Amino acid sequence: MAGKCCNCNRANLLLAVQPTDASKRGMTMIPIFALMLAPNPPVPLNETQTRDIACVATMALVVDERPELAKPAKRWSGVVGQRVMDESGQPRELVATAMIESANAQARLTEGVEARNQRIALCQAIMHAELAAIDAASAPLPKPVNSK
Repeated sequence: MAGKCCNCNRANLLLAVQPTDASKRGMTMIPIFALMLAPNPPVPLNETQTRDIACVATMALVVDERPELAKPAKRWSGVVGQRVMDESGQPRELVATAMIESANAQARLTEGVEARNQRIALCQAIMHAELAAIDAASAPLPKPVNSK
C-alpha cells in the first residue's frame, strides 16, 4: 500500500496490520522500512553449531600437545565462529564466550585416554573436512586454453 508524505509528493510504503484483538476493527499502518530495519532476533544454537563449538574448544586444548594443528585450528575457529554468528544471529561476544566455556568444561573432564583420543580424532576429521571444502570452493579456476 502506498501513501503520500504529509508535505511532499513522495510515496511512503505502508503495511496494513490488523490487530489480533477482535474488538478493534481498525488497521494499523506501519512503514515497511521500519520493519526492514528491525533486527532479526537471535535463535538458539542447533546441534551442529553446538558440536562445532565443542570441537573448536577440543582443538584449542590439544594444540599444546600437537603444534601442527595450531594453524588449522585457529583458522577453523574463525570459520566456525563466523558461521555460527551468521546462522544464529548471536553476537560475536556470545559465540566466543560459548567457545571459552566449552573449553573450560572440557578441561575439567575426567575421561579416559581412549575417549579423549576419539573425541580429538572426530573433531580433527570435522575440522579438516570443512577446511578442505572451503579451500576447494575458493580455489582459482584454471586458465582457459586457447584453441586453434
